[in-house]
Amino acid sequence: MPPLLDALLEIVDSDPLPSGHTSSHWREYGRQTVVERRAGTLTLRASGFETVDRMSFRGRILHGLERLSYRSATAQLKPYTRIWGLARRLADDLSAHPNFYVLKSACALAVLVEHWDAHGISPRTFALIGDGYGFLGALIRRWLPDARLYCIDLPKTLVFQVRTHATADPGATTSLLSGSGPVRETEIVFVLPQAVEDITETIDCAINIASMGEMSDSSIRSYFTFLRRRSAAHSRFYCVNRLRKELPGGEVTDFHTYPWRSDDEIFIDGPCPYYRYFFSPSTRALGPRLFGVRVPYINYFDGVMMHRLVHLTP
Repeated sequence: MPPLLDALLEIVDSDPLPSGHTSSHWREYGRQTVVERRAGTLTLRASGFETVDRMSFRGRILHGLERLSYRSATAQLKPYTRIWGLARRLADDLSAHPNFYVLKSACALAVLVEHWDAHGISPRTFALIGDGYGFLGALIRRWLPDARLYCIDLPKTLVFQVRTHATADPGATTSLLSGSGPVRETEIVFVLPQAVEDITETIDCAINIASMGEMSDSSIRSYFTFLRRRSAAHSRFYCVNRLRKELPGGEVTDFHTYPWRSDDEIFIDGPCPYYRYFFSPSTRALGPRLFGVRVPYINYFDGVMMHRLVHLTP
C-alpha cells in the first residue's frame, strides 16, 4: 500500500472516530462503515455517505430520468454542460455510472464556476469539509488541475477519499496532516479534523455539502472559526445542508443558527434547486402522490436542503 494510505490506516486502527470531532450521527454510521485490510487487500463499505458504483440497466435509466427532471435547474447554470462531461468521464474512470451524487457534485461546481466567472475570481486553494467519497474534490481537480485541495474528514472517511483521488488523479502529490507533523505543500492534503488549524494558507473556496448538519455544534463552530481566520476578500464558502436535522443522540442542527454573522456578504441563499429528490430502483419510495397513489422510484429528502454562497468576514 502507498505510504500515505498505510499511515492513515494505522490511525484508523487506533482512533477511527475521534471523540472530540464525532457527533452522534457519525458514531452510529461510522461504526457501520467498514475499513479493513487483510493480507494486503483493502475492503471498504460506506455507511452514511454516498458513493459511486456500477448499477443495473434499470438504475441507469432511472438516473437518466432523474437528470432530465432537474433540467430546469441545470439549464440555468452556463458551465453545467462542460462540467457534466467531466463528471461523466470521472465516474467512468472510477468504474462507476453517474448517479445523483455525481449530478449534485456537477451542479455544485457549476454554481461556483458561474460565480467565479462573474466576479473575476481565480481560486487555487480549496478546503473540502466532509467530502465523503471524494468525488467533488476529484472533479475540482479535473476542472482546475493546478488546484490545491485540503480534504478534511474523519479518519475512516479519508480512506475512501485517498482511494478515490489515487484512481482519479494518480499523478498528484499527496500528504497527510494529522497534527503530528508539519504541513507539506502537496497538491492534495488529507487533513484530520484536529489538525485543521495547522493549515496556514488562505482558503480561496471552502465547500461543505450535506455533512455540516450531521456535526456537533462545537465542530461547526470550529470550522467557521478556521474559515474566518483563513479568509481574504475573494474567499468564498459554499454551504449546502438541510434546514433542520435531528441527530441520533437527539441534538438538532439548524442551518440558520450556524455561526453566520450579520456582516457576512451573501451571494446566494435559499432552497437548493438541484437537491430536492432522487430516483431509486427501490419501489418503496417516499415521493409524490398521483391521484392518491404513491409514485414509485422517487424519493424526497427528509427536509428542505438549503444552499448559501458567502464571504465569511474575518
